[in-house]
Amino acid sequence: MCAVNAGERLARFVAETEGVPDGALLQAKRCLLDTLGVALAGSREESARAVAGWLRDQGGRPESVVLGRALRLPAADAALANGTAAHALDFDDVSRPMRGHPSAPLLPAVLALGEAAGSSGADLLAAFVLGFEVEAKLGRAIGASHYALGWHATSTLGTLGAAAACARLLRLDTGHTQMALGIAASLASGLQQNFGSMTKPLHAGWAARSGVLAAQLAARGFTAGAEALDGPSGFLRAMSGGAEPDLAPFGALGEPFEIVSPGVGVKLYPCCYATHRAIDAVLELRAEHSIAPANVREVRVEVNRGGLLPLRVEPPATGLEGKFSLEYCLAAALLDGSVGLATFADGSVRRPEARELMSRVRVDEGEEAAEFPIGGYAEVRIALRDGGEYGTRVDVPRGDPSRPLSWEELASKFRGCAGAALLAGGVDAALRLIEGLDTLDDVRGLTEALSG
Repeated sequence: MCAVNAGERLARFVAETEGVPDGALLQAKRCLLDTLGVALAGSREESARAVAGWLRDQGGRPESVVLGRALRLPAADAALANGTAAHALDFDDVSRPMRGHPSAPLLPAVLALGEAAGSSGADLLAAFVLGFEVEAKLGRAIGASHYALGWHATSTLGTLGAAAACARLLRLDTGHTQMALGIAASLASGLQQNFGSMTKPLHAGWAARSGVLAAQLAARGFTAGAEALDGPSGFLRAMSGGAEPDLAPFGALGEPFEIVSPGVGVKLYPCCYATHRAIDAVLELRAEHSIAPANVREVRVEVNRGGLLPLRVEPPATGLEGKFSLEYCLAAALLDGSVGLATFADGSVRRPEARELMSRVRVDEGEEAAEFPIGGYAEVRIALRDGGEYGTRVDVPRGDPSRPLSWEELASKFRGCAGAALLAGGVDAALRLIEGLDTLDDVRGLTEALSG
């Protein structure tokens, strides 16, 4: 056991860090732009509508906006609604060290609490960066074993990241921030077995809600165990099957900030990230060789060892299930020449031509290992009925930190998503406010624009 335990190290970093670097704040703003867009689009999904409707019926103090709706709820409830919406489409960003989606649980928590507290845009961005750092460092400590056991890191690690960010917004000192992290450690949950169902996006919403709750309780003097993270029966060991956690990452907080290096991966397709390399490959081959779907005899795909773990084997019956079917994603890419929001409508998944083409997709894992589950490769070969055959390999998908999207490309994605919930003028107004978020004295100007 180290002289200063993991919970105290994280708490001291979150409470006492001053001068978050400009590069980290810029990356946070990019995350906000991307996540707010996908949350606005996700607010129209059945899972998000069900959660928002249930919360509306519960009532409560109207503190914080539910994105895309003329509805305000208590901060923790708004975080639940918006977190569910942010992950409803599986279109939100990814973190390699965390092995999950960092922004979907984190942003809804700080946005809701920031609105309730009247926080500035600069304070919200700094809190986001610090919460992101907690998520990623926890991922470095236990990520591989944690994910392999069936936990959904977006929800489990996201709960602690959200709690840390909310503690920062509430300006809690080190001791109270440590209590917030300890409370969050017992609220964290989320199982991969629910991938492909409405409960997966609920994971992100529940993590956001738990983060707000943990910080608010800690602010009232609520306590948790001092070794809730790295004690013998603490979070790190329990969530990694009893394995000894790697505490080294907690000695390198902010060196550099994880949001800067290795950075954040932005999704170009609203489906499981494990499908993206293969989709890139199929779209590239289709365009380069003018491949007609009717001429495809077989599609053979090889991915890295373990690369199929997040995906489903059974043919999908719904759009949600289709997001986790590599066979369907590639069939849709061949049929439509693109993969977008409409790809995962229930009717699109059930198209006879898609079902038939899926039967010609063969997927296997190779022997080559990769950093699981975010890293990997996809090698695709398309054999044609006329005897032709074309292949390519993709190691780095578009949107990866090493192949980042420009601000204008992110803005284009935002416009395409936000239009589902906001009028055209509202989309542009929200975009301008996000661009100048660091200059806003009160984030309520932004949340009002996002209410729809």
